[in-house]
Amino acid sequence: MNTDLVTTNQNPEIVNRTPYGKHSDNSRLISFLSESEVNAMAAAAKTMRAGDRNELLILVTFQLALRISETLQLTKQHRVFMNGKPRLAILGKGNKPRIVAVPEVLSYRLGDFIGSHNMGDTDKLFPISRQRAWRIIKQCAVKAGIDRRVYCHLLRHGGAIARLKRSGNPKSLQIHLGHSDIKMTMRYLSTLQLMESLEIEDKVKF
Repeated sequence: MNTDLVTTNQNPEIVNRTPYGKHSDNSRLISFLSESEVNAMAAAAKTMRAGDRNELLILVTFQLALRISETLQLTKQHRVFMNGKPRLAILGKGNKPRIVAVPEVLSYRLGDFIGSHNMGDTDKLFPISRQRAWRIIKQCAVKAGIDRRVYCHLLRHGGAIARLKRSGNPKSLQIHLGHSDIKMTMRYLSTLQLMESLEIEDKVKF
């Protein structure tokens, strides 16, 4: 597939043509939501009905870089602790299990949410359909003033970029995301490197 890079709000978007010919799968850039955009969406979610749930839906999907199907499967019993650190036991694509690290602040938020809603071990944190989750995320994007197409997987992409920016470790990110092939993970690195290089070059004055 031919691709073209278009920037909107400093984020790369992929469309169907390019003056430079084809890109390989490894070099193709990834469209994502920035951390500031996600925070704006989370703030917008709080103003909606079931605002605490909708805000947490966005934050969990982004901060853990989950597929929306992985977020929607979560129950109280998915929360585990290893060596005193909060984790989530995820059943990923292809029914492959993995353990993901959870930021402590988000873990506290999850615990408070579970407690305030008196959830049992098997009660879903987000008892909504995938279609409903998509509509919530789209509505939050509109309320946040994000003037481009937003869909669930952009939260996973944005979370992966944010994690890679903090850790600088593609192999660790591959394991966290559940990628069987590091080639996909390296696309996040290519995207991050491009965005960082543009920020640096923007400072060049003539």
